[in-house]
Amino acid sequence: MTSNFDFSSYLSSANLLPPRLNANSKEVNDNPQFEVTVLSGGYTNFTARVTFPEPIPLATASSSTRTYESVILKHAPPHLATDSNIPMSVARQVTEARALELITGAPIQFDQDNPVGGVVESVKAVKDVLDRYPVIQVPAVIHYDTEKNVLLLEDLGDLKGVADVLADAALEDPTAKSALQELATQLGSFLAEFYQASSMLPAELYLVNSARDALNGAPGIDEKEKEELAKSVEASLADSQMKARQQAEKVALGIVDSDLIQTDDEENPCLGMVDFWPGNVLVNPDWNKCGLIDWEYFGMSDEASELGMFLAHIHITKFKPSTSPGGQERLGKFMSALFQAYSRHSPSKARSKGFQRRFLISHGRELFNGIGMHKDLGAKGSQNVMEAAVRSLRAAGTSSDEINLEALWEESDESGGIWLSNILSSLGFLVPET
Repeated sequence: MTSNFDFSSYLSSANLLPPRLNANSKEVNDNPQFEVTVLSGGYTNFTARVTFPEPIPLATASSSTRTYESVILKHAPPHLATDSNIPMSVARQVTEARALELITGAPIQFDQDNPVGGVVESVKAVKDVLDRYPVIQVPAVIHYDTEKNVLLLEDLGDLKGVADVLADAALEDPTAKSALQELATQLGSFLAEFYQASSMLPAELYLVNSARDALNGAPGIDEKEKEELAKSVEASLADSQMKARQQAEKVALGIVDSDLIQTDDEENPCLGMVDFWPGNVLVNPDWNKCGLIDWEYFGMSDEASELGMFLAHIHITKFKPSTSPGGQERLGKFMSALFQAYSRHSPSKARSKGFQRRFLISHGRELFNGIGMHKDLGAKGSQNVMEAAVRSLRAAGTSSDEINLEALWEESDESGGIWLSNILSSLGFLVPET
């Protein structure tokens, strides 16, 4: 993706880099040299990696002693990065900055007029989950430029999207199998504990007050408008999840010949990525490092919807013409290991009917969305994804009591029913014998 944001000019003028010294240790006017590489794969923001010839300190970093060999710059334009005709609020970058502060343990500012109770302990619990899984890494915020809408982030290294790596025909080394299974297990365990810890954090307190805190630094916003914007965040928390669910059900109603789909009562909200897909999960070649990136949609979610969305994009990758039979097998085994680990930490939740139905709706909805997103499916792949999406929404039924997993596979397995059944059984679905 070509960026229309000049990262080099920004970095040279933003007073982030230390001055260069001459042979007499006297300051000269120009900044250290650096190399900018625009990164591809993002839809929402323009992103670049900045590499320095030698490690340097950064003027705005919280630790004055730390040096950086490279950093990541993310610019949020007032539109979708891949389509300037689709407007987007730059407030998404506030969301990402606050999310990363929460997860990595940076100090969180709360409104003094609101009681915090056990919130501080809950924030610590989220950070403790990350500390328990050193394989899982989340980039720390180095600097947030609210005027230019630029985030300066820690660089996790040259990692690649997990789905692309699993599908790559070059990954046939038997020694890698145990390593990728272990990483999948670590990721599944982390997700279960992360969702549990974040569910204890009052989202309205964290998100609303962090929005107020961020608006304090925004130019041209008076106190009245700041409070109105904060209240709009608060109101959105009450209905955002319901609207997402209603949208999913409208999709289902357009495909599935059934009565009005009812919502479930047992939803357990938590904080999550909201757009959790394999593009947010990066791995290194040795399968001992997993980076979770792009938290700009962080907010109210639920575990079933997050996991259903993630599986949908793995499912789509299975149907790509470029994915070898070995790649299809690796994708399935990775998800089975991930879900098995998740289910061990949350067995009752994963087996509940409400969880399973929300999972199926999210999975089906995202399969539909992914057809337009993944341009390399081809006609046959797109047809298979469409069939899999219809089956998932049919399986969700009209209510939690009407789930019909047999709808996931019919006479033909073109849409991967058997492959999917092995994965779902790992999550705790009672899959009927075929």
